[in-house]
Amino acid sequence: MANSPPPIDHSYERFYAQRNGLRVYPTEFVVRTFLAKYPKLNFRKPVADDRVLDIAFGDGRNTVFLCDQGYAVSGIEITEGIVSQTGERLEKLGHQADLRVGRNSKMPYENDYFDYLLACHCCYYCDEGETFADNMKEYARVMKPGAWLVASVASRESYIFKDAITLEDGSLRIQADPYGNRDGYRLHAFTSKDEIEAYLSPWFEHFSFGFADNDFFGVSERLFWVVCQKREGS
Repeated sequence: MANSPPPIDHSYERFYAQRNGLRVYPTEFVVRTFLAKYPKLNFRKPVADDRVLDIAFGDGRNTVFLCDQGYAVSGIEITEGIVSQTGERLEKLGHQADLRVGRNSKMPYENDYFDYLLACHCCYYCDEGETFADNMKEYARVMKPGAWLVASVASRESYIFKDAITLEDGSLRIQADPYGNRDGYRLHAFTSKDEIEAYLSPWFEHFSFGFADNDFFGVSERLFWVVCQKREGS
């Protein structure tokens, strides 16, 4: 008998199904990274027709933004239901993107395919039997030599890790998700930029970092922004 899908698949599909409005709005750090210039951001901006993968695109908020820039956009999500509903939204907005079912450690694309990977609030999600390192190996596999990763990486101090159980591989099993989607699931977290760079260095180089410390009316979101380039030979 086939293994049943993780509970997070069902919870997120229900979560996004409730967001049935047509318009969606991109994440601020994504807009800033792709469009703005900063003194400590080492990043070659994409140009039209560059291949960009939007990982865990959710309701399509960043997918729409990427399409607006003229990139060749693809995306993965964990269920066919999420893929279908976001595909319908894109179609109504006049956009096309190659949306497929996939996961952080299992992407349905060939080697050396993408110029850019966007992993907004998702790269640190770890399926059972998988680690954050497995995710990074898979990210590097589908990236062209010299391609860029734009990602948000969870801080150990973020709200989602309240009462979480720390595991041997550095991930934490979530126990108190205020949104009710991730309880029992494993997320990987870091305490510093140096720790992130050391962990990612087997696959990536030329790091740029930012940090967000947001208090959304009692929900304390802390995240590292990471931009880096695929290391030669990884």
